[in-house]
Order: sequence, then C-alpha cells, then structure tokens
Amino acid sequence: MKELLCGQIGIKDDYLEERIQTIFLDDKIVDDANSAVVREESILALSAAMPGVLGATLRKGGRYAPMRSQISHEKDTPSDIHKEGEVTIKLFNLILRELGPLFLERGIRVNGEDFYDITARNDVVFMAGCKKAIKDGNDIDPEKLMEVEWENKQVFLQIKSAKN
Repeated sequence: MKELLCGQIGIKDDYLEERIQTIFLDDKIVDDANSAVVREESILALSAAMPGVLGATLRKGGRYAPMRSQISHEKDTPSDIHKEGEVTIKLFNLILRELGPLFLERGIRVNGEDFYDITARNDVVFMAGCKKAIKDGNDIDPEKLMEVEWENKQVFLQIKSAKN
C-alpha cells in the first residue's frame, strides 16, 4: 500500500505517516501501510484524524487498536509481484481537500452521468475554467462536452492548472 500511495501516486512519506490517521483497505482497518497489499479492484479509504471515541478507536496504531481486532486488516506477506490494475481510492474530510488536487492532476475515472451532472450544475464555472478538452484522443471545444451522451461511459478526468 505504501508503494502505491507514496511511490506511484506521489504522497509524501511523512504525510502518510502523520496526516492520514485512518486507513481502510477492503473494509478492514489498516494499522501498517507497509504490510498491507493492495490488489486488483481493492477499495482504499483515507481519512485524517476523526474526533471522539470512534476516531480514537479507528486511528492506525492507536491505543484502542486491540479492541477492533476483528475488523482490522491482517498483515499481508509482501509480494515482489507488481501488477497494473485499478483500485478505488476514497478521500475523506481534510484529506480530500489536501490530496484532491494531486489526484485530479494525475487523473481520475468518473462515471459519465456523474461527470455530466457536476458540469451541468456548475456550467458557468466549468466553462470559465475549462480552456482545453480532449475526447477520445481528439481536441474538442469544451462547450461541446455538454452535448455528449455520457450515459454508460467512463470519463478520464484530468485537471491541470494554467501554470502546467
């Protein structure tokens, strides 16, 4: 997991260790990112510290970790096999705000209907900020994106700032 998050995605080691306090891998709480193996179609959820008893219980390596052993991820045997594949990464609370731009710059997959809904609800802002669009490998006028039938399609969305 650490190789994916830090080595491939580009999250800084100290950010993973200090800021990301709760990690779920396939619905199991992870205490050690070095010992958890992400597999094809895994779902990974990342959160900053959460308040209260629940936050203290779910916090990685926390004092209450033994109380949740039945829902904790067991250590995997690290594998030297690195495969390409797709995983779902969910970002929560402050982590979304802080890491969201990194993920958007690298590119994310979005359900076509969701893409259309978001852009349609925010069309003025979207059109003001969208200077270039590419669909199926070809340049397309950003305004034409609103005319595309997005149902049953996946969108690879990549957002770059004007300075890039």
